[in-house]
Amino acid sequence: MTRAWYVLHVKPRTEKKVMTYLARYGLFRYLPLLVKVTKVQRRKVRRELPLFPGYVFTRLSPEDRIKMLQTNLLVRTIPVLNPREMIHQLRQINRAIKVSGPEMKKIAHTYKAGDYVRVKAGALRGTEGYVKYDGDQAHVCLNVEILGAAVEVAISPADIEKIR
Repeated sequence: MTRAWYVLHVKPRTEKKVMTYLARYGLFRYLPLLVKVTKVQRRKVRRELPLFPGYVFTRLSPEDRIKMLQTNLLVRTIPVLNPREMIHQLRQINRAIKVSGPEMKKIAHTYKAGDYVRVKAGALRGTEGYVKYDGDQAHVCLNVEILGAAVEVAISPADIEKIR
């Protein structure tokens, strides 16, 4: 039984519930989360929010896909045509989450303008993405092309090199 890569487009605010179903069925699942600390009534509340709201990454067989569709939590399943590229992009984002944590911010669309760069020093060495400048501070935008989304990580301009 072969399993193909899918991006599950889920109903609003059901990402963690879908993850529970995938775990129950013993299936691979990935949901990148960001920790957000907010103040509510004079106390700090720590929440883990999906980095890409509405999307869960998984591998499914045709039978597993039917099981998941029967949960009535999915809007649609998006087959991944180039799983190696998507896995590479998700690994870069996972590494950036570990390194930058709450300083990382999600941007709504894939960053197209600017240079394509590789980080040559520091904890993100080898990571590739598009660069954006805010004054002296550079930000590397890491894309997930299948979602048309990206995350932005602050980096020193001295730590990047243009590759294309």
